[in-house]
Amino acid sequence: MWFDGASNLLGNGIRVVLASPKDQCFPFTAKLRFNCPNNIAEYEACTMGLMMALEHQVKKLNVFEDSALETGDVKLIPYHDHIKEIIKSFNAVTFPHIPHEENQMADALATLSAMVQVNKGQEMTIHVWQQPRVAYCQHSSHETIEANSKPWYFDIKRYLEKGEYLEGASKNSKKTLRRLASGFLLSGTVLYKRNTDMTLLRCVDHQEAERIIEEVHEGTFGTHANRHALARKILRAGYYWTKLESDCYQHVKKCVKF
Repeated sequence: MWFDGASNLLGNGIRVVLASPKDQCFPFTAKLRFNCPNNIAEYEACTMGLMMALEHQVKKLNVFEDSALETGDVKLIPYHDHIKEIIKSFNAVTFPHIPHEENQMADALATLSAMVQVNKGQEMTIHVWQQPRVAYCQHSSHETIEANSKPWYFDIKRYLEKGEYLEGASKNSKKTLRRLASGFLLSGTVLYKRNTDMTLLRCVDHQEAERIIEEVHEGTFGTHANRHALARKILRAGYYWTKLESDCYQHVKKCVKF
């Protein structure tokens, strides 16, 4: 895993690249919606990378850093403690130091063209989202979501992961589920929908869908849009859920600015 964080006059951003032993690359980037110095941005990037690795069911991880994460500042103590807790979920994590010039994988995410040059000829999915709060607070808020609430893709994901059907499902229901599941891909714990052009769209639950609609429509990806344009922007951003069109319609209908 390579990570990098940057804070400047234009804003605060973090970048992470996960690379498998088979040279599969999974780049992630996030724009921080709060002001912070560079050392905190580095911790945010490291935290996001560790969480992405867990989401892809990584057990052993090398975390390459071109500068040691600071621990002297009292503001960094919660980050340091939070990362120590995350590391307990892995079988092994090492933090080998590399020269700054060798941290090209994370630096390359600064521009799309540079990223494509580094990973020429490889297919990759890029995830970009807004992060409103610091990492250790965001983690705590996720734990408050009801554990027994099931997302719309629960049955599809369970079938791809374990080959299991809903208890008592009929022969036709099983056949329908198999047909539906053929249009999805499970990577670790992340479920993707295969689009008509064979690009991969990350499947999101109701809570995340609401956040994405609001961010896209409020201007993160441009000015306010009608329901069709809004749905197209969300698909281009790489997200999918079954009620995307109707949810966009309802959101635009309630929007007083449109």
